[in-house]
Amino acid sequence: MSKRFLSIVASILMLALLVGCGGGSAKAPAPDVTLTVTSGEKSVTLTWEELQALPAYEGPGGRISSVGKVTPPTTFKGVTIEDLCALVGGFSQENSIQITAKDGYQMTFSYDQIVTGNYDTYDPSDGTNKPYDGKLWTVIAYEEEGQPIPAERDGPLRMAILGTDKVVTDGHWWIKWVESIEVKAAQDEWTLHLKGALSEEMDRGTFETGSSPSCHGTSWTDAEGQTWEGIPLWLLAGRVDDENKHESGAFNDDLAAAGYEIHLIASDGYSITLESAPIARNNKIFLAYRLNGAPLPEKYWPLRLIGPDLEKANWIGGVETIEIDLP
Repeated sequence: MSKRFLSIVASILMLALLVGCGGGSAKAPAPDVTLTVTSGEKSVTLTWEELQALPAYEGPGGRISSVGKVTPPTTFKGVTIEDLCALVGGFSQENSIQITAKDGYQMTFSYDQIVTGNYDTYDPSDGTNKPYDGKLWTVIAYEEEGQPIPAERDGPLRMAILGTDKVVTDGHWWIKWVESIEVKAAQDEWTLHLKGALSEEMDRGTFETGSSPSCHGTSWTDAEGQTWEGIPLWLLAGRVDDENKHESGAFNDDLAAAGYEIHLIASDGYSITLESAPIARNNKIFLAYRLNGAPLPEKYWPLRLIGPDLEKANWIGGVETIEIDLP
């Protein structure tokens, strides 16, 4: 066993002894929350008190939304993902880390993100891209500015990316209401190229964020009982059909009514073309990234256009580019 693992276990045992002794001044009741960490057949479920007994990291972190709104850095305290995974045997470059919230929202983190802090960083003052020289820590936070994180807002447990100095990272990594961590086989990264009035390189993390049930996610169970999950095509078109990328009215209904073509191109060069009218605000034509709760199989990976309102001849897999021909 590693020294880090033994240190963590000793901290938990010490807290249990202190709690059993009683005494001291009255404290506010601990939040009714647990965190489950799993790797294969190994699993541990930690209470609020056990989490606080683990070695903690405290530092500043802020986030930026997809429309450029900056939430300035504040001081968070929590347990690093590395220390939590050590409880179930640790992880390596062959692994990724999946974090799940109570509302079903999930995000997958790479080894480089967790261990080396490989995130895009931004200037806290104006939200522009700015390299960060210090170390970044990915933690499950339980305190903000010395106080428990309110459950009705973001807590009691939430993801946070913290530095040694003020730093801002993309908000889609900051998962609220965290309930579980799972060590899994590593996922390959991918990018969806969107081209229209604007251009966007949408990474896997951004797509997963939009696909969550609490965001723009949709799902469909086909005639064979397979469940597909993803983002409606019209919402992706709305990110690049005009200057309004994400705010209310991002999908331009007037342009869609006037008519334009949407080209979907697969990695092998195969493509299909759809008209704008049938896809306008239609959640039954969507780009799927998961099948039965897992990444798509190789023949469809990373994305497949599918849905009950789409002719089967247009169920194209391996999608990597969406181009819009605007009038």
